[in-house]
Amino acid sequence: MQVQKPIERGTLLSEVRAKVTTETIKEITPFAIRAEVNYAGEVAGASYSGRHVETVSLLLRTDGTYDGDAKILQSTNDGDVIVGTLHGVGRVTGPTTSKGEGEVIFVTQSPKLSWMNNRKCRVEWTTDSATGELDKKFFAL
Repeated sequence: MQVQKPIERGTLLSEVRAKVTTETIKEITPFAIRAEVNYAGEVAGASYSGRHVETVSLLLRTDGTYDGDAKILQSTNDGDVIVGTLHGVGRVTGPTTSKGEGEVIFVTQSPKLSWMNNRKCRVEWTTDSATGELDKKFFAL
């Protein structure tokens, strides 16, 4: 059995570059908007690379802050599947841009990526609604 070397807190595990595929407004109130955004793109890291898809449910407040939950599905170039659930908060930083941070927990059945099982990671992201781009980084906790 191969022993995994411990991963230091703060280590960059992977990066995502994705684009919006669909946006849906679910509800509008005087104080907030509920929306859902789907992204598709690529994930790359030291341990794996592959495809990334994500559905984000957002509560966008009129003060420019938001919080959301996401469901993540990644498939590696070797055919392994990784899923994750994310919760985070963010804020608008410009006319079309925002940034946020949160935590994600990953799970996989892949023996070679078993170190990811139930691993909490810090996640940071930026978005640009004009271009539809999402940039996301996952760090070990």
